[in-house]
Amino acid sequence: MPTRPIPARGIERVRTFLYGAVAWQYESGRYRAAALPRQPMPAGVVDPVASATVRLERRLALAVAPGGTVADRCAGRVLESALFLSLLRARRSHPDVQQELTVYLDRQRAHADPLDALLIDACLRPHTLPADAADAARPLTVGSDAGVGGRGRLKRSMLHAVLHVLGGLRLSKQDSPAAAPTGAQSTYTSVHVLAVRILHSEATGKPHTVSTGERFHLADLLDDAAGRLLWEASATTHLLGLHALQTSRAGHPLIEQAVTGLLHTLDARGAVPFLDSQDVWLSAVAGLAFLDRPALRPYTARMGEFVAARQAGDGGWPFAGGVRQTDVDTAARCMEFLHALDAHRYRPHLQRGAAYLAATASPDGGFPTWLEGDDPDLDMTAGAVIALAPHGVQHAPLVAAATGFVLDAQHPDGSWTPSWTLSESSVILRAVDALNAARPLPGIDHGRITAAIARAVARLTATQQPDGGWGRTPDHDSDALSTAQALNVIARYGPPHAAAAATAYLLTRQDEAGCFPAPPDQVGPRPLPFDFPVLADLHALAALRHSRLPVPAARRTPRRTAANPTSWSALESSIRGVLLRPEQAAYEQARLLVNQRFDTIRPQAIAYPADTGDVVECVNFARASRIPLALRSGGHSYAGYSTGTGLVLDVGSLNTCAVGGGRALFGSGVKGLQAHLALATAGAGLPLGRCPTIGLAGVTLGGGLSAFTRAWGLACDHLSAIEIVTADGRIRRVHPDAASPDADLFWALCGGGGGNFGVVTSLEFTTEDIRDLGFTRFMVTWPATAAATVIQGWTAWNADPSTPRTVTCAFEQLSDFGMPGVPSVTGTFIGAPDDLHPVLDRLIAAVGRPETDRVTIPCDYPRAASEADRWGGGTWGPRVAFAAKSHIVRHPLSLASATDMAAALDQLHHFSGITGAGGLLIDALGGAVDDRPAHATAFPHRSAVGVVQYHSYWHQHTDPAHVERRLTWLRDVHTTMQPHLGTGGYTNGMDPELTDWPAAYHGANYPRMQRIKATYDPDQLFTFPQAVTPATTPPP
Repeated sequence: MPTRPIPARGIERVRTFLYGAVAWQYESGRYRAAALPRQPMPAGVVDPVASATVRLERRLALAVAPGGTVADRCAGRVLESALFLSLLRARRSHPDVQQELTVYLDRQRAHADPLDALLIDACLRPHTLPADAADAARPLTVGSDAGVGGRGRLKRSMLHAVLHVLGGLRLSKQDSPAAAPTGAQSTYTSVHVLAVRILHSEATGKPHTVSTGERFHLADLLDDAAGRLLWEASATTHLLGLHALQTSRAGHPLIEQAVTGLLHTLDARGAVPFLDSQDVWLSAVAGLAFLDRPALRPYTARMGEFVAARQAGDGGWPFAGGVRQTDVDTAARCMEFLHALDAHRYRPHLQRGAAYLAATASPDGGFPTWLEGDDPDLDMTAGAVIALAPHGVQHAPLVAAATGFVLDAQHPDGSWTPSWTLSESSVILRAVDALNAARPLPGIDHGRITAAIARAVARLTATQQPDGGWGRTPDHDSDALSTAQALNVIARYGPPHAAAAATAYLLTRQDEAGCFPAPPDQVGPRPLPFDFPVLADLHALAALRHSRLPVPAARRTPRRTAANPTSWSALESSIRGVLLRPEQAAYEQARLLVNQRFDTIRPQAIAYPADTGDVVECVNFARASRIPLALRSGGHSYAGYSTGTGLVLDVGSLNTCAVGGGRALFGSGVKGLQAHLALATAGAGLPLGRCPTIGLAGVTLGGGLSAFTRAWGLACDHLSAIEIVTADGRIRRVHPDAASPDADLFWALCGGGGGNFGVVTSLEFTTEDIRDLGFTRFMVTWPATAAATVIQGWTAWNADPSTPRTVTCAFEQLSDFGMPGVPSVTGTFIGAPDDLHPVLDRLIAAVGRPETDRVTIPCDYPRAASEADRWGGGTWGPRVAFAAKSHIVRHPLSLASATDMAAALDQLHHFSGITGAGGLLIDALGGAVDDRPAHATAFPHRSAVGVVQYHSYWHQHTDPAHVERRLTWLRDVHTTMQPHLGTGGYTNGMDPELTDWPAAYHGANYPRMQRIKATYDPDQLFTFPQAVTPATTPPP
C-alpha cells in the first residue's frame, strides 16, 4: 500500500503529532550555572589589574552552566513592554500584569530617550499623541537606514504600526510596506512584513489588500515556535505578529499560548525583554575570552561542545538554541572560538561553517547579516574575514575581497559606521581584528592594512575622554563597555600612556560583585539598544588581558569557617565539580525542576559532581552532616522528589557516552536524545524513553517505557552492569552475576525506581543492532465521539498475540482550555510504511469505527526513539505546573470500563473557561516485556496491556480555583477507574496522594526490595515520601 498523502483537514493534527500536545513533558528553560571558584589572590600580589581580573573571573565562572551555555538574561525594555501591555488590554486579561507593566513604563518616562518617551506616551497617554506623530518620529530614526541593511522604509512602517497599536496613530498609504518578495528572506523580515501589512489594512479599512493566504501564512509562522517562549527568541517580532492576529483573528488560540510564554519572560522590574536568549552567540564570545585565562580555560571544553552542537543544517549557527534563522555574525563568532579551542577536533564544523559563509558573500566582497542577496554589513564582513582567514589559500580570494570591503568602508577620520552596535570602539575593534587576521594571506595589500589600523588607533587616541575612557561616540560620557573595546585595540597598537589611562578608568568601573556595569551597546531591531550585562564583563576580561600579563591562577584551598554541622565550604573544597549556594546568581534558575508546582522549594545547596569521587564526597557529607539528600538526573519527577530542602545532588554533569561492540556505557546524567544520537552513530539502539530531555538514570531505574517497548522490552531489561555509590560511601559495580548481595542490588535497580538504594553514576547496556532497520512514525485519529470504542478496541488489539511486536504505540486524547482533542493512536513501527498499513488496518477493524485521518512518516532512529520534534527538541519550552495519576491496564478494557474512561474525558471537554489542559495517555506494554516473569526484575507489571496516565497541567498565573478543578478531575477519574483497573501504578509517574503505593508500584516484589534496602541503606539516607523503606529485620 503506498504512503497516503496528508489531507488538508489533517494538517493541524499532524502539527500536533509532530510538535506535541502533552506540554507538561517539555523541558524547562532553566540554567544550571557553574559555582564561584574559590581562588584567593596569591600571597604578595597587589597588582590592581591582577586583582580586578581574578574578581571578574570569579564572577564570570557563575555564568557558565554545566552544559556549556553562558547564562545571562536580556533586560526588559520599553518597546516590548508597551506592546505586551497593549495586547493584554485588547484581550482584557491579566489586570495584575497590566498594572505591573504600567508602573514600569511610568517609572521609565522620567529618564527615557526621545523614542522611548514617545512610545510610553502613546501607550499610557494616547490623548497626548500629536496628529503629526509620524512626522515627529522621523527625526528619531534619521540615519538608521545605513544600519538596517537598506530596510529603512520597513523600519519606519514598523514604528508607525507600533504607534498605531499603542496610541491610535492614523496610518497613511505610505505606511504600508510592499508585499513580501518571492525570494528568500529572514524569518524576522517575513513576520515583520506580514504583520505590518495586516495592521495597516485593518487600520485603513482595507482588509482586502492583504490576501487570506498571507494571513494564514503569518499564523503558520507564529505557530512554528519550536518549543520556545518567544518566537525565534524575539519578543518584538512575536508581539508585532500577535497584534496582527489580534486585529484580524481575535481569539486565535496562538495568542493565548503566546501570552503564557510572554508572562514567563518578565524580568524583576516587570518588563519584557527584546530576546529570551542569546546563548549560542554569548557562549562563543565568552569561550574565546576564557581561553587565555588559566582559571577559566577548564570551562571552555564544555562550551565548545555546546557551541558545536548548535550548528544548523545549513552550516551556520543561530544566535540562540532553538532559533531557526542562522546569521553570519554568530557563525563567525562560533568558528573563531572553535578554531582557537581545538581546530582539529572541530574541523568538520569549521569546514561546514566556511562553506556557509562562502555561500552568503556578495560580489563586492561584503557579507550580509542573514541571507545571500541582502545588503552587505561591515560587522558581518569583518567577522567573516576573522573566521575564514585560518582556512588559508582555500578561501584566500574571498578573504581578500572581504578585506577590501572593510578597507573601503573606513571613513577618513579612521572610524567605521556601527551597524549592530552603538559604539564606535566596538566596530573599530572588529574591523582591526579582521585586518590583522588577513595579513598572512596572499593577495592582501599590507600597506593599506597598516595605514587603516594606524588611522583607527589615531581616531581612538583623539577621542579618549579626560577621564581615560571612551563613550559610545565622542559626544557621550565614558562607559566601561566602550572603554574595554577601545582598550583592546589601544593596548596592542596605541601609545602606552593612552592604554594606562584607559586601564585606570576601567578599574574604577568594577563594582563590588566584580562586574563592569555599562549601558547597552547591541541593537535590535536597529537602532534600539538591548542589554545582556555579561557582554561588558567579557570585553573587560579581554581588555585586562592586554593591559597586563595575567596572574597565574592560585590553587584552591579550603576557607576557614566556624565549626557548624554543615560546612559547605568544606564540601566545596573537597570536590572537583560545582557547588551552588543560594547567594549565587545562578542558584535561582538551577534549583527549578520541570514542574512549577515545586518552585517554592529552596535547597541549601546544589552539587554538580565532576566524577564518581565527587559523588562519594557528597554522600559522605550528607551522612555525616545529617543533611537531607535529594537525587536529580533530569528534574522530571512528577512528585517533586528530585529536589528538597537540603543538598540536591544533580548527576546531570555525569554525561559521558561510549557505544560500540554491542555495548553502551552512559553516565547517569545523559539525556535521552544525547543517548540516541550516540547510539545511532554506532548503528545501535535501545529502548530508553521517548522524552529527549529526560535523564537516563531516572527512566531506566523505574523500568523505562519507550518507542520500542513491545519490540525490545523495557530499558532496564538491557542493563548489564550499574555503578552506584551506596549510603556507606562505597563505589560498587553491580551486575546479575555479582556475588551476593550485590546481585540482589542489581535486581532491585532494574525497575525498582530511582533514589532508593544509592546514587547511580553510570549504566552499561546491551544494545540492539539497527544497521539494517528502518522506522516509521504514525498517527491515526477518530471522531471525538468514538473515544470509548477506540479505547476498547486499541487495548484488545494491543493485547492480541497476532499484533506484531515491531509496533509500539499509545492511545492519547487531550483537552486544552476546554477544547476537546480527538481520540488518537500514535506510535513507532520498525519497518517501512507499506508494511505498517496492514497492521493499522487490523487496528481499525478492532476499533470498529473508520478513522478520520491516518498519517505515516518514515524517519531515522533518533527521531523515532526520542520523538525530538514531537516533544519540542530544544531547552526553551515553557515550564508548566502539572499533576498526574496512573493505573496499570492488566487486561483489555471492557466496554463498561472504556465508557467510564471516555466519560471522564468528556468532563474535561466541558472545562470551557478553565485555564490549563488535561487528558490521558495509555502507553503500550506487552510483547517483549512479557517475555520475563514478574519476579525477574523489580518491575512487576510484566503481563499487563499498558500503563494509563491521567494528567492535568497549568501555569503559575492560573487562577487557584481553576487549578483545584483540574486536581479534582484527576482524583475523580482515578477513583472512577479504580474498580475497573484495581491497584497498580507506574513508579516513574509517582503520585504523592497515593496511599497504597508499595503495592501499586512494586506489587509482590516489595518485601524483597525492603530486605535489600535494609542491607544497603538501613538508616534511610536515601529517602523521600514514597521511597522503599527497610525491612524491620534485615537478612543475616
